Amino acid sequence: MAMMRICVFVGSVREGRMGDRVLRFVRNQLDANKKCKVDVIDPAILDLPLLKKPMHFYQHASEVPKKLQQLNAIVESADAYLILSPEYNRCVPPALLNTMDHIPPKSYRCKPSGMVLYSMGPQGGALAGVALRPFLSELGCLPVSHFVTIGKVNEQLDEQGNTENKHIHSSFSKLMNQVEWFGEAMKNHRKDNAPKDDF
Repeated sequence: MAMMRICVFVGSVREGRMGDRVLRFVRNQLDANKKCKVDVIDPAILDLPLLKKPMHFYQHASEVPKKLQQLNAIVESADAYLILSPEYNRCVPPALLNTMDHIPPKSYRCKPSGMVLYSMGPQGGALAGVALRPFLSELGCLPVSHFVTIGKVNEQLDEQGNTENKHIHSSFSKLMNQVEWFGEAMKNHRKDNAPKDDF
């Protein structure tokens, strides 16, 4: 299998967020895999404005802010996406949706996505996953069936993203097996059957 480009979206911008631990865990696993090139999109670093005009609403490409052009280039070049999301009010964090919505669905389409969900409670962000599935499907980056939940994340992952919980490791491995399988299949199919503009 050729090197796969994985785009990882961080979901939280809170001070002291557990998302940094989750990101380090994911990076540790992907870097050990050696089959992936990883790009991280972090809303806290991007600091995009509240969505008023997404990239695809600009009349001319020259008008698109450079930050959005760079973000779109990363999204468009990805073979698959990993969404790291906590649970805010039993739903998806607004910073995550705001970031992803700035980019046109065309840049996401016909690629798989996987969810790594977490919370400081026992449910591990599962309700955020319920809300994310239709959102990701509408963008065109279809979520695979398996997803990872990390309950009591502050206890399960240390600050370096390490964990002794074998279930978390095996769950992430299963997720990546699906993401890589669909990512490779979709990548190959896009080469021979590029989606038309009205797809």
